[in-house]
Amino acid sequence: MGVSAKRPRRENAGNKMVTMIEEERAKIQNGEVPASDEDEEYARGLVDAEDIIDSDFTETDSEAEKAADDASKEIEALLEKAERKRKRKLAKKIIVPRFAAAKRSTTKRGDKKETVTVKANAEVDEEVDAVDGNASAVAGRRKQKQHDFAVRFSSRTSVVRKAQEAEARHQKREFMAAVKRGRRKRDSVSDEPELTQEQLLEEAKQTETENLEKLREFQEQEAEEKRLQRMTALRKAPLLVQPVVHWKSSLVCNEKNLQKTQQYMLEHLDDEHYPLNYWGKHLSILPPKMCPITGLPARYFHPHARVPYANLQAYRILEEIMQGEHAYFYDIDVWSSTDIVE
Repeated sequence: MGVSAKRPRRENAGNKMVTMIEEERAKIQNGEVPASDEDEEYARGLVDAEDIIDSDFTETDSEAEKAADDASKEIEALLEKAERKRKRKLAKKIIVPRFAAAKRSTTKRGDKKETVTVKANAEVDEEVDAVDGNASAVAGRRKQKQHDFAVRFSSRTSVVRKAQEAEARHQKREFMAAVKRGRRKRDSVSDEPELTQEQLLEEAKQTETENLEKLREFQEQEAEEKRLQRMTALRKAPLLVQPVVHWKSSLVCNEKNLQKTQQYMLEHLDDEHYPLNYWGKHLSILPPKMCPITGLPARYFHPHARVPYANLQAYRILEEIMQGEHAYFYDIDVWSSTDIVE
């Protein structure tokens, strides 16, 4: 039970309403307010209180036609998008491998194929005429077809007509695409029966033999190319075989009756004194640079002092030397800061 039902009734409850009713009765008795139904003030108030339509919310015929065209274009775009998506899904088919050089039988069904093609063409013409002439039937089928997207259909006549025409064109495109797919399937159907298991095995054996022969030829060709590369890469200059023997004649023609003598020497050539290639230049291996401060192999090079150094301590000493804050003390044989002397 509510709070208003529990509290007691007020003493002056309804007094104001009673006073207003009495005043109204007094006015009627005195003739101040007409009691007839033909009250001019009341009628004038009704006339003045008519609804006024705002021009911002009204639509003209041109705006309605434009809205209908936009709606039909949007519907066509959505339908074309759904059609492209469906075609992409159909295009993704599983590729089934087949044996190479699969034979076809020689069965002919040309007459039957021609009759089927003529019948299909007749069905296409009849369906195209029916789609062009029966827009209302297409609109009825549109209600039965469920789309994957939400489409708002208007109740205006022009919008409905545009939507019906768009749906008719869509149905026509779908039918023509289905007919083309059927034709391609009929054209691609083999006129020959499928091969048996024994025939497929025989074809597989032949294919394997051909592949092995081609692989062997390819390996031989690769080996020949590698042999030619090795032949061209070999040194064509004559090789010196150790030891090398020199013959030298000591014959002097100025003196008479001089006995002829012959002398030979055996020399072993080495690369240091007798290089085989006098024009070849070898990169000289430089000794590792040492850090003058730590005596360790230098890993870095100071850009300002132009001195190699080994570690962080040597770098700090070089910086202090550059600033005149570090020196080498010969008496104690130590690098140290000049603050010690001070």
